[in-house]
Amino acid sequence: MKTKTIGKLIIILIVVILMLGGVFAYLYFGTDLLKTNEQLFFKYLGQLVDSENGFIDSKLTEYTNKKMTGKYEDNGQFSVNIDMTGMDEDVLATVNDFNITYSGQIDNTARKNEQEISINYSDDVNFPVKYKYANETLGLQTEYVSEKYICIENSNLKEFAEKLGMTNTDDIPDTIDFFATDSSQAITFTDDEKEQLKNTYQPVLEGRLDGKEFTKSEDGGTTNYSVEISNQEMIDIVSALLETLKNDPILLPKLEQSLQEDLDMMNQSSTEEVTIQSMIQDMIDQLNSAEVQEENIVVTVSQTNRMLTGITFAGAGDEIKLTKTNNQDTLNYRIDLTSLDEESQNTITMYFNASYQGLEQLASVNENYEMGVSTTENGEEQNLTYTLNCTDTFNDGINIEDYGEDEIEVLNEYDGEQMATLFTAIGQRITEVNASQMEEIGFSEYGNPMLYLFPKIAMVSMAYQESNAIEENNMDEEEALANVEIQLFNQKFAQYEGTQRGATVMSLLQAVISNNASETDDNRKVEVTGDITMSKDATEVPRDSIDTASTYNVQLEYTEGLVSQIIITQE
Repeated sequence: MKTKTIGKLIIILIVVILMLGGVFAYLYFGTDLLKTNEQLFFKYLGQLVDSENGFIDSKLTEYTNKKMTGKYEDNGQFSVNIDMTGMDEDVLATVNDFNITYSGQIDNTARKNEQEISINYSDDVNFPVKYKYANETLGLQTEYVSEKYICIENSNLKEFAEKLGMTNTDDIPDTIDFFATDSSQAITFTDDEKEQLKNTYQPVLEGRLDGKEFTKSEDGGTTNYSVEISNQEMIDIVSALLETLKNDPILLPKLEQSLQEDLDMMNQSSTEEVTIQSMIQDMIDQLNSAEVQEENIVVTVSQTNRMLTGITFAGAGDEIKLTKTNNQDTLNYRIDLTSLDEESQNTITMYFNASYQGLEQLASVNENYEMGVSTTENGEEQNLTYTLNCTDTFNDGINIEDYGEDEIEVLNEYDGEQMATLFTAIGQRITEVNASQMEEIGFSEYGNPMLYLFPKIAMVSMAYQESNAIEENNMDEEEALANVEIQLFNQKFAQYEGTQRGATVMSLLQAVISNNASETDDNRKVEVTGDITMSKDATEVPRDSIDTASTYNVQLEYTEGLVSQIIITQE
């Protein structure tokens, strides 16, 4: 009796142990309860390349591949919203009303693309442009210039560039592939390769971070796992990863295949052979020779519902954050970059947001992109936001017609002087149309709303980056922006300074005519002197004075910081 009882107890004990073992296994492998913060940090970091829970969603990859290889109709709108202290309110209103809409169709199988684009200054005033790629020829057409498409054949582009007056064409390819449908150019990985990559690179990270303290924090429904390292330790980690990459049997061949055309171009103009390994070694050498500040970086991996949702690098007032959310039928990615000047407490924040709807069905997908720049200085905020909304609808019935023989003018068949003459005529016509349209929307004294779009990003960034110099010179924000505006004005002409061919000089003179026609302030109008002369009120390029086969020296003269005179002498 006693023996039977002991036997029952042993059986019960074994069952309990097995049950506890199963519970323990579930707690360890099925949940995060028994893992350390370090283990969880690397667990979710490893999901970067996970086939199911990876940061790059498999449906987004499938959509991208379908879009690169199939047929679809598209339509979209680009718009801007700018709120800047010091800008005229009427100018801001007109700029914020400006938008660009487009619609068309793409047939990757036949290497064709056609779009109708409208540059909209108001509800009633717009500038329509047609774009078409067919017969390996790219063309643009607008009713304000010509009924025909002005085209460039996608061949012998080096020769075409030389006709335009470019003296260095080493980096210009003979053709450009506008349809990246060759799957060999895309870097893709099998599930086995992803697992091997994780097993190759994760131990490198773990070895470099061994002994570090990993912390855990909660933010709503998101759990964060963080580790703090020095700048030097971060450089050592990146260097170690690059050293591993130099001999990676999976990733290295894929990089070589994807970048082969770029390598070929670099080798054409290099005395030493350029390889992926040599490029990686250059990066390692630059990292190891860099001057390192004694600051720390906090690296944070975030997860929600046991799926990776974010990675953050933060330190010394700067932060870079990459996040992913996937709610129902909306996939969203966001990059945030924040920089804080600890002394002045001024900040600059940039972000890029991308969202996709319709990835499950892959019939019609909505893409929404938003980029923004925000600054805070002395408690005042300034914001710039750029938005692109578009919809791609797949349609196997798309058929884009070829160009008709009587509807194109092919620039490749022109010589340099003929192209310069044509560009001058086109420039004059566009200048006339612009002047009329700006008069119609009450914007004639400001040039064109497009001049106030992207340059303002540069103005804000440059003014912020040069804040120390600004403070030393007791320069306020308005003066800083004015300084950057001067630089942007001068850049229109500075790019032509030096030795130029005759055809390039014609382009410079057309730029001068366009500038002078749009400027109401005489101090911002430019005069041309020397062997070629052109008054401030000229409306035509003096073509008879220019020998397209000759070269000229272009020199700029300044008055109160602005280009006021261009001296052109024949060499």
